[in-house]
Amino acid sequence: MSENYPKLDLNIFVTIKQVPKAMKTGADGLMDRSGKSMMNPHCTHALEEALSLRDRVGGQITVVSMGPPNAQKSLNEALRKGADRAYLLSDRKLAGSDTWATAEALATLIKFILKENNETLDVLYGGLQTVDGDTAQVPAQIASRLKMSQVTYVESVKVLDDKHLEVRRIIEGGYQRLKVPYPTTLSVTETANVPRGPSLTASMSAVDKEVIIYNIDQIGLPEKYAGLAGSPTVVSRVKNVVIDRGPVQLFNEGDTAKLVSDMLTAVNTKEENN
Repeated sequence: MSENYPKLDLNIFVTIKQVPKAMKTGADGLMDRSGKSMMNPHCTHALEEALSLRDRVGGQITVVSMGPPNAQKSLNEALRKGADRAYLLSDRKLAGSDTWATAEALATLIKFILKENNETLDVLYGGLQTVDGDTAQVPAQIASRLKMSQVTYVESVKVLDDKHLEVRRIIEGGYQRLKVPYPTTLSVTETANVPRGPSLTASMSAVDKEVIIYNIDQIGLPEKYAGLAGSPTVVSRVKNVVIDRGPVQLFNEGDTAKLVSDMLTAVNTKEENN
């Protein structure tokens, strides 16, 4: 632990999602998750930020996920990298959840864990988005349900004191530096860090840890808020997009005036031929 940071013993949570290695949908329009899977790449950056924060100020890291039983694979990976606890919400009634229902389920799971262990939450990390959905909505929706402040596009985090973090976030054309109070939710960009791999020490410790699995009844999530029943958005149809345009022509020789003239000539010629 660095001497430059106070010892805070923060209670840190990280949301993890297991995603298919090959993206494809079934006839029902839902993602086919029967093949090989992996931890969502953006979640690896969120986990690394959590581990780095704990290394600096102390505390414990809890990873949470929602998915089929094989999602334990990604949670076990997180334990081998140094996470302290892992929880999985797994129930067939969760199938077809959109971001709204997913956030409802994960927020309910987090609140249940905190209540069961008589804890309060300091920092919740999430990946910027998932590669199977690309919505970037879930961390913010969880924060809303947990009544926490939240910052998106986070690239770095600095501990200021026992009440505040300084967060740098990416914006168009530059970045912002924000003073953020605990508790807060941070969604992390892939430029924030280089995720570490499993360590020998953490892997040996993970042998004695287990992924705790709950269903929606155990955490008190009403069935009407789960899965398709609790999702206000549905996939109406899936369409394979075929790119039929010709090759891109590059104009990279000559001065600017000539480049523009050549480009306009090419465009006009194409329009005349059509």
